[in-house]
Amino acid sequence: MTTPDDAETKVKVKDIMNAAQIHLVVATLLVTVTFAAGFTLPGGFESDHDSPNKGMAILTKKSAFCAFVVMDAIAFVCSAGAVFSYFVMAANHRPKTAKELRVLMDIYRVATILQFLSMFAVVIAFITGLYATLSHSVGLANTVCTIGFLSFFIYVLVFYLIKRGMDEET
Repeated sequence: MTTPDDAETKVKVKDIMNAAQIHLVVATLLVTVTFAAGFTLPGGFESDHDSPNKGMAILTKKSAFCAFVVMDAIAFVCSAGAVFSYFVMAANHRPKTAKELRVLMDIYRVATILQFLSMFAVVIAFITGLYATLSHSVGLANTVCTIGFLSFFIYVLVFYLIKRGMDEET
């Protein structure tokens, strides 16, 4: 088992911390965007002074809008969890024991998984938000959904290429 004083381990920790810095920027951007999307909802708010629903979201009865709100919340929570994980990593960026090294690696894995989930959720939030606002134009709404779902094929392709590259190395 490697120890934190091992030269190879120090390089690995440095590489993980460098990657975590980049991930932190992405996670922070996603937290910011999803937070803002939660208050600037697609379709806007009821502004009629005489309406009992004044200030309420206009599209609340549309299932695409409800999906948007749920996915936006999931993306926000996952990104916030990733940001928190990266901060914890920064506090423990020089592991002194093998156990601390394992904890650092586990936190990095959790943060990365949360980040992937957030990116997945934010794409669905984007698609459902657009669908909710474009539902009066079914052709355009379906086109946007189709284009949006292409991102998942890109995700699968990237994971496939990573796996294929890993398999070739062994």
